[in-house]
Parts: sequence; structure tokens; C-alpha cells
Amino acid sequence: MLEKEAMRNWDADFAYSEHTKIYEQYDGLKGTPLPLEFHQAVLRTCTPPHNNVRAYTARLLQEEKVRWHKLNHPCETRFRKILENIIGAGFKPSIEDYHFILSHFAAVGHYKGARKYMRRMGEMGLEPTRETFGFFLEAIAHRISLPTPSPSRSIVTRGLITMTFQTLREMANRRIPPSAKNLDLAFRILNHVHDLEGLAKFLKLSYGMDLSYLDSPPIDAASVPSTSTADSSLEVQPFSTSALNSLLETLGRWGQISKMVYVFETLTNPLPIPSKPDNTFDDDDDDFSPVQQKWKRHSAEPNTTSFNTLIKHCVAHGYPALAKHYAAQLMHQEHVSTTRLQKDLKQKPLSEIESPHLAVNFGTLRPIEGFANRSHNVELLRWVIRACKLSVRRKYRSWTYYDQIKSMYDPQLETSTSDAPVTPESSSSFATPPIPPSLPKPPRSPTFHIPTHLWVLKHDIASLSGLKWDTRNILSSTIAKNKARLGRRVRRGKDVYMRDKADRVEVNPRAWKKKVNFRENGRKVKQKQQQRQQQRQKKKYLGKNFDPAIADIGSSRASEA
Repeated sequence: MLEKEAMRNWDADFAYSEHTKIYEQYDGLKGTPLPLEFHQAVLRTCTPPHNNVRAYTARLLQEEKVRWHKLNHPCETRFRKILENIIGAGFKPSIEDYHFILSHFAAVGHYKGARKYMRRMGEMGLEPTRETFGFFLEAIAHRISLPTPSPSRSIVTRGLITMTFQTLREMANRRIPPSAKNLDLAFRILNHVHDLEGLAKFLKLSYGMDLSYLDSPPIDAASVPSTSTADSSLEVQPFSTSALNSLLETLGRWGQISKMVYVFETLTNPLPIPSKPDNTFDDDDDDFSPVQQKWKRHSAEPNTTSFNTLIKHCVAHGYPALAKHYAAQLMHQEHVSTTRLQKDLKQKPLSEIESPHLAVNFGTLRPIEGFANRSHNVELLRWVIRACKLSVRRKYRSWTYYDQIKSMYDPQLETSTSDAPVTPESSSSFATPPIPPSLPKPPRSPTFHIPTHLWVLKHDIASLSGLKWDTRNILSSTIAKNKARLGRRVRRGKDVYMRDKADRVEVNPRAWKKKVNFRENGRKVKQKQQQRQQQRQKKKYLGKNFDPAIADIGSSRASEA
């Protein structure tokens, strides 16, 4: 009953929409011979866009108007009738028609309907492609992210993961190598369950790599896909940067920090494979199998997202030293990349220079700043401030350099960038922190594009400058709290650690205040501040010849009267 009521609400909401009017006019032409193109046009216009349908189904689930196990597409009946009309008219639906329906099912997570229409494709003699399986994996990935009651959550999740592995095996049987999108969707699905064995199985099936021994061939030689398609079940896929980021995110979310660091260090710094085995021990020459000769070591180039993922999960699981190490490593690699880029600009044309993929941004240092704030780590807060200063200074120099040379490549670039960013350092430490501006995002380009790079630099300068000012405020507040806490110990006669003494000693309260420059923010200080504020207000309204003593006498007499 709830599902039927929800469908009535759907029909009521879209009763006067263009999509419903088109379908009603099409439904009124029953019995009229129509060309195939007409049916296909109606199929693509009888439903709202993907985003609208996804938002509507999500609202139905949130309002509990549709049960989670009966989730489907609101216009599934329209799709079925249009396909029946195409077949009844003697035509054959194309694979693009099925892909359109599968894309809508993927938008709402209707994996059961997607599987049913994939079987119908086989009955019509249409062979599925990478895109077909990609829509089905997208439907599973969206469905596994939707809320499910806790008693059934584990059962549903296990079923969807099993279905994912069956899909990958089917692609292998059909000699269809998965695309990068298919593998990224599989990573997203595996994120929702802590299953290291399933992840290792997926990596061995898709990439021919062993998660425990990334720098060597898998132990099971039969599971290694070959590079030739004649005798292989699945072609080995190159390990891309997006796959590296997905693997790091999966291991970090599961809390496998040591495994995550091992994966990053092994795949980003691969060892060269020897062409021949080492002849030091001649008796072991027979152990060098043909699998090792055909096996190719995987590697991937890290980008900013790779380092930010490492830093985020290291901080979340209590490893600030590792996070600090990778942040410093990213800062060094960004400096090296910037130097090499400026050198290439003098030697190569602009079309042959690739855009940089390593840069320190707000997401790099913000997790470290948050951890230092929660743990009241003063030294780590100071390190974040120094890192922000250094990054902003380097980015400002780069911005100045590219802003000067942009007219040398194209005179039209003079008007394509906005005003200069804020200066990295202010003359006063009490100046107002810069506000990150809202900048229009330029189009992306695979090659180096100066306006895009200038926009990125300006955005990073603004965000890192704001982070620096926030960290300064947190540092001052943390130091004041530490002084107040230690001051309470001193007043109680307890010992505190003094660096000049290199020991815990008892300190005189007056000497303590003078040594640490502590100003107690008590009631007397607040009263003095209020008196000064009142005097400033009186002087403002009474004129320059205002005498605070006379005003106080007058106010006291008025109170006595």
C-alpha cells in the first residue's frame, strides 16, 4: 500500500510535467504504426533527469513511504511498455536503448531491474559491453550506500558483494576487460565491508597482484592473468592513480594503517625487475619460473589526493608523526615539481608540458591542525603554522612568476585571470585574516594551462592563509589554557617541570607569573576592562576635555542624591 501511495504521489507531482504529457500523448497513439525513432525519442523523454529521480527516491526512503527491499524506478512501467511496443512493431531495441534504462536504474540503485534488463538484452541477441556492466556495478554501488535496517544490513551487503564478484567473473568469461570506472566502482562496493580476503581476491582477479607481496608475482601462478588474450581469462589492467587512491581509501577506512603505508610505498617506489635471475646461487636457477618472466610489476604515480588520503587516515587512527612525514614529503615534491615545471617552460612549448598533480592545499594540513587542537599539542600547532607560511610563500612566488609570463604565451591571458592574491605575510600580527574569495572555476585541461594554474594557486593561497590565522588563534588559546592549568599547580604548592632546571621543582607564584608572562583573566581584569570601555564611551560623547576623575565624582554624587 505504501508503494502504491508513493506512486500516486509521483504521478501527482509530475501530472503537469512535460515528461508525463509526452508519455500520455504517446500512449494515446496505440495501434498507430510509428517509426523506431519515434519510440526511442519517447523513451528518452518520458522520465525526468537522473538527478531528479534519485532525489525523489531518496526522499521516499527517508520518509519511509517505500520499503528498502522494494525500491525501484518510478518510471519502470513506462520503460517496459515502450520496449514492448518496439518489439510488437517488429523492431529491435538497440543497445543504446537498454543503456539508457540501465543508467536510470543505476541512478536509484535498482540493481534487480538492471539485472533483469541485462538478461533481456541477451534474449534479444545483444552482447553486453563494458558500459553495460558499468551501469550494473553503479547500481550496486548506489544501493549499498543507501540506509538498510541493521538486522538485514550484513546480509544485503554480503549479497551485493557476491554479486559484484560474479559480475567480474562474467566479464572475464566473456573476454571483456574491465575499465577503470568498473574497477573504481568495485572498490566503492568493497569499502562497505571489512573483508581483506575479498579485497585480495579482487586485486588478484583484476590486476594480477598479491596484496601481501606487491613487489613479487602472486604465489598462485594459475591466478595470474596473461597479457595475451588467446589463453587468458582476463587481461591484466594497469594500476592507475585512481585505483591507488581507491585502495588507500579502502584500507584507511578499515583501519589497516600499516597495510596502507606498505601499499603506498611499494606502488609509488617500485623496484626494477631483473631481466635474468641472480647467478650467485647456480643451484636455484630452476626456481625462476616463466610466470616471473611474464609478470610486470605494478606502479602508480601519486597525486595530491593520495597524500591527503594518507594524512587523513593516519591522523584519524592516532599516527600524527606519519601524517607529518607525508605532509613534509608532499611539500618537498611540490617544490621539486614547481622547479621542474618552470624549467620546462623555458625549454618546451606549452602544449608539451603536463599540468602538475602534486600540491599542498587546505585538505593536507587541516587534519593535522584538528588533531593538534584536540590533543592540545603546542609543538604540532607551531609546525602547522610554519608549514602554512612556507607553502603560502612558495605559492605566492609561483603566482608572481606565472602572472608575469602569461602574456608571453597568449596576449588574451591578460584578461582571463583575476586580481592578485593576498600577500603571504602581513606587517602586523593582529591584522584581520584574509577571507577566501569565491572564485569561478576554470575548465580543466590535461596539459599545462596558465589561467587554471593561477586560479589553483590563488585558491590555495587564500585557504592556507585562513588556516594559518585559525591555527594562530588556537595556539594562543592552548598556551593560555596550559599556563592557567600549570598556574593552579604552582599556587597549590605542587612542582612543575622547568626547562632551565631540567627537573620538576616548586616555583614561587610571583616568579612563575613573571617567568611565563602569565596574566590572569580574572574578575579584577574584567572590571578594569569595563571601566576603560566606559571611559572611552564617555570621552566620545562628552568631548576631548573630558576628565575621568570629575566624571566619577559627578556620578558618585548623583548616586548619593
